[in-house]
Amino acid sequence: MHANVPQFIEMEDKIAFGLTWKQLLWMGGMAACLIVLYGFVDRQIFLFAAIPIIAVFAVFTFYRPQGMPFISFFSFVVQYFTRPKKYIWKREYKKDESVFAKSFQETQKKKASLKTTPIKKIPSQSQLKRIAWVLDTKK
Repeated sequence: MHANVPQFIEMEDKIAFGLTWKQLLWMGGMAACLIVLYGFVDRQIFLFAAIPIIAVFAVFTFYRPQGMPFISFFSFVVQYFTRPKKYIWKREYKKDESVFAKSFQETQKKKASLKTTPIKKIPSQSQLKRIAWVLDTKK
């Protein structure tokens, strides 16, 4: 038995004018804000104030950073700056002098051991020729 699987289930349905219902609500909110603003202020002030309102509502309506609605993205940004930071691990420094003394002694021992290491011998010419001949003849 075959069943039809719907495609594009993550895309929202277009309602009117090629807009989804969320986009229509944002545009309706913008229109309501502009109407209220027009009733309270003069025409010249309204024209200057309407431009930023239209821009803000257009961003919330159409801009989708990283495939998510801008309102979600904006809420994540606000949460990032307002919530306290949680540290999972934070290094604690001890001011114990014995730790510094031990590390100083260990470095002194390492320096002393570097001075006492014997110098490796470099093979002579005859030994180098013999090694080269062995490497060339055996595969």
